[in-house]
Amino acid sequence: MSETRSRSLGGLIIPLAVGGLVLAGYYVYWTKTAQRIQMHVAQALPGLPRENVTVTGFPYRFEAHITGLRVQTGTGFVFEASRFVAAASPFNLNLWALEGALEPQLKLPGGPLRPLQATDLKASLRLKEGQLARFSLTFQGLQAGTTDPLGSGSILGPRPWRTGAGALHLIADPKDASRLAFALDLSALELSALPEGPAAILGNKIDHLRLTGPISQGQTLLRSTKEWAKAQGEFMIMAAQIDWGPLSFDAGTGRLKVTPEGQWQGNIRGQGALKPNGMAIPALSAPIEIGIEDGQARLLGFSAVRVPRAYD
Repeated sequence: MSETRSRSLGGLIIPLAVGGLVLAGYYVYWTKTAQRIQMHVAQALPGLPRENVTVTGFPYRFEAHITGLRVQTGTGFVFEASRFVAAASPFNLNLWALEGALEPQLKLPGGPLRPLQATDLKASLRLKEGQLARFSLTFQGLQAGTTDPLGSGSILGPRPWRTGAGALHLIADPKDASRLAFALDLSALELSALPEGPAAILGNKIDHLRLTGPISQGQTLLRSTKEWAKAQGEFMIMAAQIDWGPLSFDAGTGRLKVTPEGQWQGNIRGQGALKPNGMAIPALSAPIEIGIEDGQARLLGFSAVRVPRAYD
């Protein structure tokens, strides 16, 4: 009888002990990994106090919480948020998804810092061996800048720009990680100002904008535009499409790079057509070139908009 009881207790205690060891081992793994994530984030953001980075989510996932976030790239983009949260599975730390950002602000190269408002924004980042493997950003609406919350239409701070649904993707070439595939698709883009000169007839709303193509030395571009220029990196535009007011531009191809003086330079050639009433008129169709040089983007031979320097 006592021997039977001993066997029963042994059959119960041994699985519990094994389960306890597994849970203890997982807790140690999770804790060490959380500390390593905190250290890597602090190293990537040297201006951020380490205590501003916390990692939670045990046992199901890792959640990186960052307060007082400010990221400034060598390309002139600045992103700020009073609180930022990203999450990853314990079994795939190379894939991170945006969980939320409080009071986000965005600065484009050469522009002011603007409050950022987004509708259904989703973002994910996949890493491989410490480099970007894939970045995806999608949204149903995006606005940078603030209007009067009472609905008077008056502008608070810099005049806002906004867009409807859009997507941005960066994907590393599996055979050459330094080369990135780029894809941008925006609808209902409203510029913060009218184009300059005769091009003002196009208005400040772009109905559709699409750009795709590979970026040589793309990983370098993510770090610094100046270093990208030194490495002779180039964005080869494989497909460009713009529907801007009465102008429809399609089948565009070209190249874009940065000069040693820090100016964007390049051109896009494609087929253009005027559509005064929303319908393209064959008789008004012709090849069109969009040129970028000396801080100006020229369309139909006229200066349309200023292009900020890639770096100072």
